[in-house]
Amino acid sequence: MKQYIQLTNEEIKRSFKLYVIAVLVMAAIELVSVVVNVKLHERRIEDYLKSNTATLYEAFNDIGKISFIDTTSFFSYMTLLGVALVVIYSIQIWYRDWIGETKYIYRLLMLPGNRASIFFSKLTTVFLIIMSFLGIQWCLIQIGNRLFRLVVREDYMDKNSLRTVGSTLGELFSLNLTNLFVILALSLFIVSFMFLLVLIERSYRKWSGFIRVGIEIFIMVICLVASMYFLDQTKLLLNSEKAYVLMSLFVIYFVYVIWRSLRLLKWKIAV
Repeated sequence: MKQYIQLTNEEIKRSFKLYVIAVLVMAAIELVSVVVNVKLHERRIEDYLKSNTATLYEAFNDIGKISFIDTTSFFSYMTLLGVALVVIYSIQIWYRDWIGETKYIYRLLMLPGNRASIFFSKLTTVFLIIMSFLGIQWCLIQIGNRLFRLVVREDYMDKNSLRTVGSTLGELFSLNLTNLFVILALSLFIVSFMFLLVLIERSYRKWSGFIRVGIEIFIMVICLVASMYFLDQTKLLLNSEKAYVLMSLFVIYFVYVIWRSLRLLKWKIAV
């Protein structure tokens, strides 16, 4: 346990600067986009008034008022970018140990004790990044909403819109514990699967490794499609029972991914 904590702390320190830079850039883009969207809407209204010699009421009827939802497009883009960066990081967190003159991975592999601590320290680091990313995005949405109310003109704001974000972002960043659990569980599964693919490639190298990676992806896709098709076609189970079956299959495959990764790390990855 002590080795696991030390390795996790080391992984976090190695990733901290890059993570902070990414978060600051993301926050700046999202908050600036709120102000820019508000100003663009105001300009559209002003241009309409000048070109049509219309009243403000007529301009609102044609163009509409603005709500916070109308300014959150970049929040969605940054969320998708964050997902992509997490996937890339889940690969990079392994490969960076093989890159460079020091070959940091060899120092890790020669540490006394179980190599499982190496795997779980990296998995924990990525998981903490995912959790903090979701938390920071939620905070940025709240800050963005207040910033929107601060910069928009009172008569330009759509007060009938009760939602602060669109339906997709609302589901993703709601305070619903079930949604949060599903998102974190799915994220953990994807990251662990990416870990498995990296370890397969590192275990066999060259074309053999890539072929085995392709086979592993093919098996996962076939299992997923077959499970979804079976649950969709069968009439023997209720919807709630189908959900339990799908969850059970998910847990079984997740356990397999962890087991296979640990075996590769212990028996196939050599110094």
